[in-house]
Amino acid sequence: MAEWRKVAKAFALADGHVSQKEVAVLREQIFADNKVSKSELDFLHEIKAEAKSSVQLLDELIADCEKAIK
Repeated sequence: MAEWRKVAKAFALADGHVSQKEVAVLREQIFADNKVSKSELDFLHEIKAEAKSSVQLLDELIADCEKAIK
């Protein structure tokens, strides 16, 4: 079975751009259990670093996750 992280990253970065729709899905899944793990935050940072471009909402999601961890 494929590693979830690689599969999710492949979908989010398929066209090199992280869209509003992709951020909405990421937000929904990350906050589904009402908590954010360091692993989830690291995953978002990886996506941001590897994307050719992204919407501002990705930065906002990362900031919200950072606040949730503190």
